[in-house]
Amino acid sequence: MESKRPPKKSLWRNWVSYFGGWCAASGLVLMALGLLLQFTLKRPGPYSGIFTFLLFPMVVVGGFAIVLVGMLLERRRRKRTGIVEARPYPAIDLNDPKQRATFRWVTLAGMVIFVGLSFAGYHGFLLTESVGFCGNVCHTQMGPEMQAYQHSPHAKVACVECHVGGGASHYVQSKMNGTKQLVEVVLGTYDKPIPTPIKGLRPARETCEECHWSEKNWGSQLYQRPHFRYDEKSTPEQISMLVKTGGGKGVYGAGIHWHMAVENEVTYVALDDRLQDIPWVRVKRADGSSVEYARTEKPVDAATIAKLPHRTMDCIDCHNRPAHDFEVPDVAVDRALAAGVFSATLPYVKSLSVETLTKDYDTRDAAHAGMKSAVSSFYAQKYPDVAAARGADIDKLVTGLDEIYDRNVFPEMKVGFKTYPSNIGHRNSAGCFRCHDGKHVAPDGKVLVTECKACHTTPQRGPQSGMGEAMPSTDEDWHPWQPPQKYLDVKEHKSVQCFECHLDGRKPKTECNECHGR
Repeated sequence: MESKRPPKKSLWRNWVSYFGGWCAASGLVLMALGLLLQFTLKRPGPYSGIFTFLLFPMVVVGGFAIVLVGMLLERRRRKRTGIVEARPYPAIDLNDPKQRATFRWVTLAGMVIFVGLSFAGYHGFLLTESVGFCGNVCHTQMGPEMQAYQHSPHAKVACVECHVGGGASHYVQSKMNGTKQLVEVVLGTYDKPIPTPIKGLRPARETCEECHWSEKNWGSQLYQRPHFRYDEKSTPEQISMLVKTGGGKGVYGAGIHWHMAVENEVTYVALDDRLQDIPWVRVKRADGSSVEYARTEKPVDAATIAKLPHRTMDCIDCHNRPAHDFEVPDVAVDRALAAGVFSATLPYVKSLSVETLTKDYDTRDAAHAGMKSAVSSFYAQKYPDVAAARGADIDKLVTGLDEIYDRNVFPEMKVGFKTYPSNIGHRNSAGCFRCHDGKHVAPDGKVLVTECKACHTTPQRGPQSGMGEAMPSTDEDWHPWQPPQKYLDVKEHKSVQCFECHLDGRKPKTECNECHGR
């Protein structure tokens, strides 16, 4: 019986490979059009970059892979049906003019495709490292963080500088984690709000200290901020004090940055994921000595402390919102009044603004409507003359409150003024008082430092002045509200801390029933 001869047509001549070739060709055309669009637009968005440098190249590579799969399937089919006994390898004879021309065109096309894919791959890498990719692609989920980032001191620092850092291994890890997050976004299983602190974030010494030098001593720095009282005139004043930043080595290793001084090591245990409930702290000094401080109120036994994760304190434990700090209402309104965003001469503008912002609203549209109604009603009922004569100023106030709200509150992600407290200071959240609350005591009875002057001088209140001018001299008490003596005589009141009245930047409590009810 005469054996079957191998067919002349190539293995790629099958419907699977044809489909793969069509995909590859389509991807190349789309890549070319995408590149043309990128070069045409002045500010191409992240989505066009995703298609041009990521999705379309994947279609090209996937198309070639399908071609190879089709050839493999065709080879198996031929062998199964007895059409061919052995896999036919291509025979290249460059002495043949036809094959030489084919080889030339295939090589040229291959080089063009390789260069195109390399170009797309490189720019795809740059795209995935860009701020737009991190903050705008998943705009609903990352909207709050992106908004806060754009108004932060680190607005010109790329996200990956802190969240990824240098090194190929960390880049791969971040993209693997990003893939997991993408799946959560597609399935709608992502957390609302995004939980903090971020797990797996690299130590601050590998990211923050690429720019900030831990051994640098900054001494004391003048801190001044505008403040407006809650009275009818929203009396303007300025809060000034010297902040003892410190840092460095030896005698200079004091002040706030003592915690990060290279000669000291602070280790602590937290009972919650947000690192706010801290029952135990250990301080290790340069000479090797160490002291452990345990909380006397709601104590945790030593066996439990030993089992819990021990965290070495670094920059992020205090600067926990370095690039994503949301303003609290009190501070945001003070800044808006000082900048002239809305008029400071409207009656009770500070008090009304803070009270209006701190109300709960279900949606952003409801917030805008509710704040407009509250402001308009207040002046119409309490100050009808002002409502009639200063309508433009009232409208400007409403617009300014909308802007503050939109920068800091995102109902769709359950993000509000209370969601992400900052650990810097102790005015609007526990912050420093997580440890320095007078309740963390060593075995010998020594209490963890509670002296305010260890970190800053006594705040001074005075008239607003130019930035950097001498601290104001005033005979007024540093605190604008002096509680009555009967309040101070209550033992429990003696340990009330700043943030308990100023929590989340709300209007401070001045009446007993605001804490104890009626």
